[in-house]
Parts: sequence; structure tokens; C-alpha cells
Amino acid sequence: MSSLPELTGVFSSLASRIGTRNLETEIDDQSDDVLVAALNQILNLSEVPRVRVLDTALSLMCFTAPQVLESVIDCSVNTIVSVLSSSLDCKVLRSGKLEVLRVGVSISGHDYLEVMKSCADVLKQVNEHGILSSTLLHAVLRVAIMTTRFGYSMQLTPILNVQPTNEVIPVFSKLISYMPQEINLENQGLQTRLILWYLDPQNLVKDVSQILQDAVGRPFICLNEELYENIEWRSIIICLAFSPLMFLETRALLHRWFLLMGLASVLELGVELVSMVLDVLLRPMWWGLSAEIGSKLPFSYTYFLHKHQLFRILARPLSCVQFLELVHNIKNTVSHSRRKLKHVATTSMVDHKSAWAMAMNFPEWFYFAALLLCRVKFGDSNICGVNQDNQPLTSSFSANAAWYIAWILDPVDESVCGLLAEKLENLSSTLINKHVSSYEHKKLNKPKPNACQSLGIRSWLEEMEDLKTIDIKNNVMFRRIILGVLIGCSDAIEEEGYELLLHYVATGMLLQSAESQNVGLKHKRPHHEFFDKCNRKELVAGACIVFNLTDVAEKISDSIIETRAVAADIVCKLKLKVIGYLLKCVKRLLLFGINENSDILIKDLHRRMLRWRHQGKDVFHGYKDLDDTINVIACKLF
Repeated sequence: MSSLPELTGVFSSLASRIGTRNLETEIDDQSDDVLVAALNQILNLSEVPRVRVLDTALSLMCFTAPQVLESVIDCSVNTIVSVLSSSLDCKVLRSGKLEVLRVGVSISGHDYLEVMKSCADVLKQVNEHGILSSTLLHAVLRVAIMTTRFGYSMQLTPILNVQPTNEVIPVFSKLISYMPQEINLENQGLQTRLILWYLDPQNLVKDVSQILQDAVGRPFICLNEELYENIEWRSIIICLAFSPLMFLETRALLHRWFLLMGLASVLELGVELVSMVLDVLLRPMWWGLSAEIGSKLPFSYTYFLHKHQLFRILARPLSCVQFLELVHNIKNTVSHSRRKLKHVATTSMVDHKSAWAMAMNFPEWFYFAALLLCRVKFGDSNICGVNQDNQPLTSSFSANAAWYIAWILDPVDESVCGLLAEKLENLSSTLINKHVSSYEHKKLNKPKPNACQSLGIRSWLEEMEDLKTIDIKNNVMFRRIILGVLIGCSDAIEEEGYELLLHYVATGMLLQSAESQNVGLKHKRPHHEFFDKCNRKELVAGACIVFNLTDVAEKISDSIIETRAVAADIVCKLKLKVIGYLLKCVKRLLLFGINENSDILIKDLHRRMLRWRHQGKDVFHGYKDLDDTINVIACKLF
């Protein structure tokens, strides 16, 4: 900007000329032009002399050139958005008595390709100026999804063509590249992600697979907490809640992956996605949604179009009455399916529309069934009720529990399911008899038989592996039966028995217990020596299974126990039994060298250990071994 005296001189000369113009009939136009040019040069930032009345006026009102440019861009973008929005069209096409409602845009599919290319160029230009035009991107994508893909004949018969052309795909990819990395929870941001999923379903696959990949790479995260706290993941959950169609597609996608790979991580992600979406429907404001947006969420039945009646039972709180209703419903469904598919391939019995797929999304009932195999008593009440003599009603419930678990393990082969149910009832008898024996010894103040339950379960596991009716080693759900048993028989199983069974659930390998070894041997191999030979993967799996066991116990006890204090005591009792195994896994894991993923692994482990310590309530105050282990983990973070 020029100096103040120079600016004052130009203004004085211009004012003099304008005043003289009213008195004289002839004016030196050329001199006026020179003065205006000088004024424009002084007031504008550009050094090139230009006569622009608009720039001069805006400069006199203290607007700078960048502000003017930004306003021009905003007005241009808003104009394009308005034009695109006005192209939305809804009309009735008539031919004689036939009528068809067409909802779309007035732009044809071929012409819209050019519109998309032009808008992509505009987005590129505004991004280069540091302006992220999410409104323009949203408008372009909204019109793209509304562009009709139907062709109409004279008889108004729509012909759908859903195959994207080779020209459209790169344009979509270019538009997606301008999408902001951080998706806010406002309505427009959510709609933009949903539109991208509709335009190209591969975007949904990429989002879900990225979550799965991150979850597998971070085994110690608490997945349900991470799905809420991670803004990117939370936006995906909320988008699934706003689109029942995309939710159904995601469930089907993860179920297909689970059938192909059989990975527990895939199953866990599917379970948590279902749980989180239902939680959004239940309390939208806790997820950061306004009351207005939350009121637009659909009803739950729209997310479970297949086997909706079964969903209503599975979504209820755990109870024996509801469990019997669940088993009755599934038996009727399975019987009907087998009659219908007698001469057809049975793949539909395990596809994403099946009752089995629905039950797999609610694993709490599987663990509850494992509890019913035992004579479980929490506090002063039995979960399966008592008869007139105050004796637990276990027989009918254990039989139904055995059938339900067997059906989860093999939903296709009826004969195998029956054989598995029989073996599970044998396990139930073993657990109940051992539990009674243990209880009688305790009542008579006699020493409890050491690890009586674990040895019985060990024999049963060896017998099951010899059957070879199902692939026990690779069946994710089989080993999880033990988790329910560990919760239900916590009073009768010693710490060493927990160690033996937890290691089996984590790795599929049975450790040799001290009681099962020949007493004449001079050199016994304690369990801790075996840990020295475990690799990193086995140790991580061992620690994770302890965290999972505690989470399951907490969730089930909160559901079936009315008193929170009793539920907390159940979790605490379990923690006291498993802490030895957990510390062995963690201490050995900390001895391994640092690799590229160690930082995030140690950070997640530290957070998970602190969370685990306070689940139920902290029963380890002054427990030096646990304190020292947590401090060692904390030191590795710095």
C-alpha cells in the first residue's frame, strides 16, 4: 500500500476534478482516467494497474483481495450446489391407464457423467485454494445416486442396468479422493458416506475390512470401546444404523468371511457391530446424535428382515424361560428347513439369512447354555430355579442347553448334532457330580479334591477329540464352551485347573497337570516351565482369553443377577482364579524383543490391564506382583 500523503494527494486531485466538472462544460476525460487508474493502483494489492470499479469500492470498504476471491468462490460453489439440487425430479409417467412414479434427476445418465467431471475439476480448484467444499461433494454424490438407471419402453416397463461403465468408475474414485478424512457426526457428513456406499459397494467393503485389519493388529483393544471412541469407526457404526440395507449387507459380508476363514476375529467383529448398532437405536444421544437426527432412526425390525421373531427372543435379557423359548423356536425353524431342503443343498441352513447366523451374533446365549450344563448357584439363587424341595431344576435345562450348544457346533448334520448333544449331557453329569462331591467335602470341613473338575473336563475333551465328528481344533465355538464352564464352576475348579483349561481355550493344547502325572516320576514339568517355550502368538492369545473370560462373566452376571454387588463378586472371584495365568503370559510376553508393532501393542496391553483390574471391583489392592507387572508395562511406554 502506498504512503498516506500520496493517497491523500490523489483523493484531493480527484475531488478537485469532480467539483470542477459541475462548473465547466468541458472535461479532460483523459486526466480523469489517469486519476482513477492511480487510485485503483494504490487501493488494490496487485501491482498491475487496472481500472476495476468493483475492486476499488470493495477496497474502500476495507475488503482485501483474498477475501473478495473467497467470496467469489463461495458464491460460485453455492450456485453450482443450487443448480444440482434443483435438478432433482419426481414425476408420474403415464401411458394409457398405466402409471409409473419416477424419482430421480432431470439430467440423463450420459450427460451427468460430464457434470461429474466438471464438478471434480471444481473441487480440485477449490481444494488448491485450501477450501474443502463438502457441500459441493455432497450435492454431486446425491445427484449421482438419484440419476435414474432405468430405461422405459412404450409400455413403461422399466429395464434396470446396474452395471457401472468403465468411464464412471474413475470419476467416482476422483470424487471420493476429495472426501474429508475426518467425518463429523452431522447429518450431511453421515449422508455423504452412505451415498459413497450406495454408489460403489466396494467402499463399504474397504471400510469394514479396514476395521477388521486394525482390530486383528491390535489384539488387546476392547473392541466395543474402540468402536465408540474412534471417531472414524463411530461414524461407520452410525451410518450402518441409518441404513438398514447397508447393515444387512455388512452382516452378510462378515458372515461369508467367517464361513470362508473361520477366524474368531471376524466373528467378534460381526457380534460387536450388531451390538453397537442396536445400542445406537437404544440411546442415540449418547453416540453424539441430536434428538432430531436420532428420531429419524428406523425401528429394529427393519435391520433383521430374516428370522425377526428369533431376533426378538435373542435380544431379550438372559433367563431360563427365555432360553426354553429360544430352543423351541430354533427347533421348529430347523425342522421346517430340513423338510423344505430335503432334496436341495443345505448351504442355506448356514447362510446369512439362517437362524444359525442370527444366533451367532448373540453369543451370550451360547455361554448361558454352557452355564446350564453345570449346577450353577450365584449368591442365594439358582439361575434355573428350584423345585418344591428347594432342589435345582437342572435336568430339562441341561438337556436343552446340550442341544443348543451341539446345534451351534454343527447346524447341518442332524446325526452329528445328536451325538454332540449326548456327549455334552455326559459332561453335564460329570460337572454336577464333581460339584456335589466338592460341595460335600467343603461342608464336612474336609480338604477339597484338588482340581477334581479340571481332570473330569480334561478326560471329556480327550474323548471329544477322539470322536472326530467335527474339526475340534479349528472350531471357534467348541473351545468357548469351556469359558461358560469356568464361570459356572468357579467354586469347584482350582487355580491350576483354570490354567490348564484357559491354555486349551487359547491354543487348543492340553497341558499336563500335576495330578495326571505319574507320582513315581522324580522330575515333573510344572506349567510355568512350559510357558518358557510358548511363542509370542500363544502368549498374546493366552492373555486375551483371560480378558475375554472376564468380559463374558461381567456381561452375563449383569444380565442374570438382579443385585449388582453379587454380579461384581462373581467377576472378582473369577479374577482371583485367573490372575496367575494372566501374569505368566504377560511377563513372558514382555521378554520378547521390540518389533514395529510393539509400541501400540504395549500401549493397548497397559490400558487393558488397568481396565481388567477394576472390573467388578479392585480385589488386588497391595498385590505386589500385579503392581510390578503393570509398572513394567508403563515403563516400556516411555
